[in-house]
Amino acid sequence: MKSAESYSAYVLALALSALVILSSCGFSSSPPSQLNDLPKDLTNVQLEANGIYPDGWTAAAATFSLQQPADAEFLLIRGTIPEVGKADFQTVASIIVDGRETARRQLPAGNFELLLPVSRGEGKRRIGLAFSQAQVLPEGDNRSVGARLTFIGFESEKSGVHDIVRGPGLQLGDGWGGLETFNKETFRWVDNDAKLIIDKPRQGLVELSILLEPGPGVGDKGFVLKTLDATGTVLGAEFFQGRRPVKILLPVETGKRNEFRLHLDGGGKRTSTDPRILNFRVFTLELS
Repeated sequence: MKSAESYSAYVLALALSALVILSSCGFSSSPPSQLNDLPKDLTNVQLEANGIYPDGWTAAAATFSLQQPADAEFLLIRGTIPEVGKADFQTVASIIVDGRETARRQLPAGNFELLLPVSRGEGKRRIGLAFSQAQVLPEGDNRSVGARLTFIGFESEKSGVHDIVRGPGLQLGDGWGGLETFNKETFRWVDNDAKLIIDKPRQGLVELSILLEPGPGVGDKGFVLKTLDATGTVLGAEFFQGRRPVKILLPVETGKRNEFRLHLDGGGKRTSTDPRILNFRVFTLELS
């Protein structure tokens, strides 16, 4: 275990070495499109980073600039929420792009991966990460941190990265299982009440397309999927027995965050091979 003095000296050395590298590195006219090699990537002065340490730890809030390629479809973020106190620690991560919050996720301690759809368009983007709860690193480090980043950057489907959300305007809220791939198919399992967020759309109705399949949690008799708004009002109901696509009309209001839930009554059967409740899985979600 490092003493407080030696660890402080270690952190200071990291910071000084980063400053030396920054002062000696070649000038780049644009920021990188990804951060995947720290501390080397921090040597680009166009990154304009604040709140990121050379070893990848961030403060409770961090900002930096990334260059979005023309074919980028997602912003991918990988990292770790430290577990230095309570085993059930959780924090809410807000992702801000060009001053606008584009997503908010509740994250437990441990590794995480966020894959967020972005609007097409090449250019410099100011990325912000904010964590509702910070933790103090142990062993004499004493830095107050939100997370440790291992990767953040723009990706396209050509790179093999994709999620169940297709296109901008739609975000996943709470209640979704992790992204999985099996037999070359990508999906997320749902226990119940998976949330969808449509942020600041035009007034009126939008059409949500879903490709969904019942799981062992509901058995082989199928189930009725209800779409609820933030108040719990039922907006629609569809019966599923086997995989099929369905289109759902959702009323939205402009200038606000519109939240919806995918809900079913019943289900909840467990299997002997998986501790989770696998009521249904979703392959694609898209707004038309």
